[in-house]
Amino acid sequence: MTRIIVCMIGIFVFGVIYAEILNELKLFDFRVNDYLFAGSISLIFLFSELILKHLEKRESISNQDEIRFRKIKDFYYITLALLGFILLVAAPFIWWGAIKRLAHMANEGIR
Repeated sequence: MTRIIVCMIGIFVFGVIYAEILNELKLFDFRVNDYLFAGSISLIFLFSELILKHLEKRESISNQDEIRFRKIKDFYYITLALLGFILLVAAPFIWWGAIKRLAHMANEGIR
């Protein structure tokens, strides 16, 4: 249970970062609400974990369920790894954007 809570907090923080990236890229005509976006990603994570636990219980029933569970679990972990990789690649750009914004704010404060 502790693992799920900690992961949900981490996913929520990453969701806020992803929402800010989407807002800065200006892909949409509207501004994405950071907390709704992060909350929905956290809920998707929670539901996927619950579904995996349910499928893990059914795994021992038949060989076909075991194969299906392995495929779903592999896809799930590949998706999480892909999201983590995107965040890892985006981190320097986020950092650079934060430094650039602070530099502009400092310049405006001097004048």
